[in-house]
Amino acid sequence: MSDKFFIIDAEGNETLVGYEDLDEDMLETALQPIGGFIFEGEAFLRLALPNTPFYIKDWLPKHGKMMIYGSAKAGKTNLGVQLSRCIAQGEPFLDIATNSGRVLYLQHELGIETFQNRLKKTGQSYEGVYFGTTFSMMLDKKEGQDMLIRALEAVHPQVLVLDPIYKLISGDENEAQDVMIILRFLDSVIEMFETDGLSVLTFHHAGKDPDRGGRGSSVMEGWVDSYIELKRTSPYNMPLKATITSRLLRHAAAPKDPLNIVLAENLEFQVGDAPLKIADKLLRYAEGRETFKMQGAIDAGVGSRKSLYDARGDLLKAGKIIELEGNSYRKT
Repeated sequence: MSDKFFIIDAEGNETLVGYEDLDEDMLETALQPIGGFIFEGEAFLRLALPNTPFYIKDWLPKHGKMMIYGSAKAGKTNLGVQLSRCIAQGEPFLDIATNSGRVLYLQHELGIETFQNRLKKTGQSYEGVYFGTTFSMMLDKKEGQDMLIRALEAVHPQVLVLDPIYKLISGDENEAQDVMIILRFLDSVIEMFETDGLSVLTFHHAGKDPDRGGRGSSVMEGWVDSYIELKRTSPYNMPLKATITSRLLRHAAAPKDPLNIVLAENLEFQVGDAPLKIADKLLRYAEGRETFKMQGAIDAGVGSRKSLYDARGDLLKAGKIIELEGNSYRKT
């Protein structure tokens, strides 16, 4: 098709014009879709679309889909909460740029009190993030689909976080046709809330062989714009260290090396192998002990007397240890 076309005035006279000849009101009319969602090539190029089309650089485009998968206790929920906060406030996430947008975070594993307590321990502000807890929202059932649409209509988020996705399916997650019911519905939701710039970020559990991706049908990997692995690298009785590996990026070259991260005392991840803080060392010393005394930690070389007593004060204030009789303490 040409970038020139005829317009007809009230008297039926035809005039050949180009897009550049139209004033603003006429241009807006000319850029309306035909057939509901189709644009002629030159009209498409003139659409006023965002200049920064990513909520998370290279990972999550506007109107996009992203999945993070990992094994149990790899820190998926901690990562999801941190990601949501960074997007809502437009802050870098692990040195990755973000563009701000309202976030609706729906979690389906933790009790509401446990989840709230975890958020409080971070000491962060979550302005611009909306949280919801439900164990009954099945997205392959009309009741669950209606439930999600009501939530989206109430918040109008730019990013919807579902943690984890397997909790939203009543069918068999290993069967492609069962999983596709949910994925098609989420595609329709992105279109339904297109004017909000809605994107979907899902969390999932790793399969028995994490190198082969998330649990269940592989159609999920083919559905997303980015497919990210979160892998714990530290023993379960040690502070949490992990790697983030981009298994698939549709809009950028995947980094050659994984990103090394560590969970800090405030339950947010930091880049690199950060040195263990005295408070973390004291908590590790307390792990597995019914009670402990500060002198025992000093004798064990956990830290100096001053640094340990400073850490004790911080941990008491944060509610991570409690003081007992006889100048002894216990980890909560």
